[in-house]
Amino acid sequence: MKAKSLPTFIVFPLLFSAAVALVFAVSEAWNTSATTLGIYPRTFDGLKGILFSPFIHGDVKHLLSNIAALPALLCLLTMFNPKRYFKIFSLLYILTGFAVWIAARSSYHIGASGIIYALASYIFFAGIVSNQKGSAAVSLLVVMIYGGMVWGVLPADPHVSWESHLAGGIAGFVCAFIFATKTEKADTKHLLNNSVPLFDTQMHISDSSFTSIKYEYKK
Repeated sequence: MKAKSLPTFIVFPLLFSAAVALVFAVSEAWNTSATTLGIYPRTFDGLKGILFSPFIHGDVKHLLSNIAALPALLCLLTMFNPKRYFKIFSLLYILTGFAVWIAARSSYHIGASGIIYALASYIFFAGIVSNQKGSAAVSLLVVMIYGGMVWGVLPADPHVSWESHLAGGIAGFVCAFIFATKTEKADTKHLLNNSVPLFDTQMHISDSSFTSIKYEYKK
């Protein structure tokens, strides 16, 4: 019997999330800290963190808090942007990291939650400015599930990079107006044939620490 292939919109979310988890596992296995691969603002050496920081996490709790949200948001992005999701994701990725490098505190900023905030912000605002069928419903879904994340952009916890959260939120807002006004027709037949997963609308995240980015002072 021929095995059923994975739906296209799930492949990228799984690969990226697996890569994040794998980097942490390797770092733990070698008992090494990869914190110095994070973003250190306004330094030439810190520029590499724009590329690497989303893959670096301080501990298991930090990793799991981000992995819990990352695949679902990536699935929403790929489902509603099947032809240009990678272009959108890449711009969100770079804008978020660069904004942190320019404006954040002088410390190492690590973790994937800046990207998580960027994805949630993009999906929410894209649903508002786009005339794509179903986008408004997705915006409502994002608010219901991830609405509590909004508090993460405030400087409440000195050990959480709220600057990364804010940078991601702004990047998502900007990208929504760049891409969502040029509506891409969703391949609904493709989505239906591949059984779009159902999301629990009762799920709610009220504590921004679930998607925290930690930082450590440079020695």
